[in-house]
Amino acid sequence: MFDWAYRKRLKDDLEDWVAKGWVSSSGAASILREQEQEDGRSRLPMALAGIGMVCVALALFAFIAANWAAIPKTAKLVGIAALLAVSHLLAARAAARGRKGIADLLTGFATLVFVGGMALVGQIFHLPEDWAGGAFLVCMGGLAAAWLTGSRASLTVAAIAALAWQVSRADLGEATAWQDLIGLAILIVVFAHAIVAPARLSRWLAIALLWMTFGRWLAETADLHSAGDGFVLAMSLAGAGGLAVIMALIDPIADLCVKWNSSLPARSHGRWLMSRSLQDAGFLVLNGLVVTALIVVPEIASDIDAAALWTVPALAPLAVACVLLGAGLLLSYKTAKAQALFGAIGLAFLAVMMPVFTSNTLVLAAASMAALVGLCSLATWFNNRYWMLCSYIGLTAVALWLLQVTIGTLLGQSVFFLVAGVLLLGVALWLARIFRTGRPSPSVRTGEKEALS
Repeated sequence: MFDWAYRKRLKDDLEDWVAKGWVSSSGAASILREQEQEDGRSRLPMALAGIGMVCVALALFAFIAANWAAIPKTAKLVGIAALLAVSHLLAARAAARGRKGIADLLTGFATLVFVGGMALVGQIFHLPEDWAGGAFLVCMGGLAAAWLTGSRASLTVAAIAALAWQVSRADLGEATAWQDLIGLAILIVVFAHAIVAPARLSRWLAIALLWMTFGRWLAETADLHSAGDGFVLAMSLAGAGGLAVIMALIDPIADLCVKWNSSLPARSHGRWLMSRSLQDAGFLVLNGLVVTALIVVPEIASDIDAAALWTVPALAPLAVACVLLGAGLLLSYKTAKAQALFGAIGLAFLAVMMPVFTSNTLVLAAASMAALVGLCSLATWFNNRYWMLCSYIGLTAVALWLLQVTIGTLLGQSVFFLVAGVLLLGVALWLARIFRTGRPSPSVRTGEKEALS
């Protein structure tokens, strides 16, 4: 969530907490003063230093390129090695003095020097062009620096290089199993570092690498089957939808497991942050897939091949997602808020998979509208502004598309508004019933007040 949105939500929450007597007025004022001081200015020097580090590295490479003929080969190689050594030594001294931010920047500078050095060595010895091989070597160097020093900047370079390697490596028909295993290993290493050394950019790059690796697996499987559009769409809906559901449910499932088994250890800060980032990314992708299943899929192929569901990239995420949904509904017994989360996610997953079972536009539209209304209600109930933004954008896209499709006939418009109205009324009544049954009776509230007094 953006910092400004967090501060806005904190002000609203503090107002309610002061009214309920949970927080004193002076305490709320102190919290707000602290938040006003932490307005990003403390991070500004490091942000500017990071940009400056990249500029210095680019200036160095530009100077070498401008004097390419005048600098001997030996001097170039020795200079690269010396810069690497000096940068890491300075980073080690800064870390020893407790200046972790400066140490991270110096390690990141050393990683950029390594990246530039790879390109210079190729030019010096006239090596053949190999973008995939270069990206792989840069990834390995960045991962080594990241794990040896704990540098987040180096992990950023390594993750970007890993994304480039996944894109530029062998064509789909030429890919080998060992390359896929290497890609999986890189993904695990990047994810582990993003958990051990938490940083928002690291987490989202790790999630992007997860989707890139999974997408590569889907594409290779489709190419192996020489599949048509219907086959690829079915596999993509099941695989991507299942993975999005898994990402969205990891955090609530972990919370419920800790709730029902007190012997389980509490999650570390890094794992908690990663699970929350995964949940947000899964929620975003799931909303996009609901819209895609209604608008894009019928335009590409009207006949979806359900046999694709038995391929491993489709079946594995589909099965795990179904298991998590069932386990979540079971573990959230008599917990209305948690049950609503699993119910809304399950309804959205059903809407994503609906084109596999039917091509009827009315059924697809009803499923998509129901799913998006459920996700909007869920986001409002959880007071999550990021979820609200994703779900309302999806609902707006579907509503505009349906209006465009039905605009020509009054009968079509009547069906659209009827379906939308019935769904909204049904969700409103369902939520009202849940909130009414979840509210304690007057006698219980009186007893609680007496106990507190």
